Amino acid sequence: MVIQKGEEWGEHVHQQGVICTRDDHEVLSCLAFPIEGDIARTLGSETRMRSSTKQFNGREDWHKLPFDVIEIDIQQEVLRAAAHVRAGHLLWGECHILANVAFFKGVRVFAQSHPNDGKVEVLTVSREMKFRQRLLAAVKARKGSHLPHPHLSSRQLTNDCFLFSRPLPIFVDGKKVGISKELRISVVADAINIFIPGDHK
Repeated sequence: MVIQKGEEWGEHVHQQGVICTRDDHEVLSCLAFPIEGDIARTLGSETRMRSSTKQFNGREDWHKLPFDVIEIDIQQEVLRAAAHVRAGHLLWGECHILANVAFFKGVRVFAQSHPNDGKVEVLTVSREMKFRQRLLAAVKARKGSHLPHPHLSSRQLTNDCFLFSRPLPIFVDGKKVGISKELRISVVADAINIFIPGDHK
């Protein structure tokens, strides 16, 4: 169910077998309590849990959050991303960052993003953007001032097909999965569940 502004997200549950995860992609394959990565940063759980995870071993009181994922079709292979997909290189050429969360590589690039809103945030970097401008934009992103910019565009979508001028490397949650001139993406609502401590606010 897509979350609406002002509504409570998730439900309190009694759950065994929840695992602390340190990688965004791991949340796709287990009952995950993310303590590191861009999902953890977006949920606010990374800072809180960095000091110690021992207190959560064997814990059974959790808040279960339904969580959307990004599904991509690259050369007829269907893959899923929990946090983000990138097409292209960050420092040169055409580049597209598609995010399910507010953070990308630890930087709050998508200030308006909310997980489980049924949308993917897209930041497109024009191939005309010079190397020095990209470095400056990266610095500004840490302050949330990278937009507006004539070579950066931002939008939201639920599904789309990207056609690139040349084959681009495709990365899913930070891992390269192939090279393609075409990328189909869609949002899969409530595809997985993520768990945070039951007393987490």
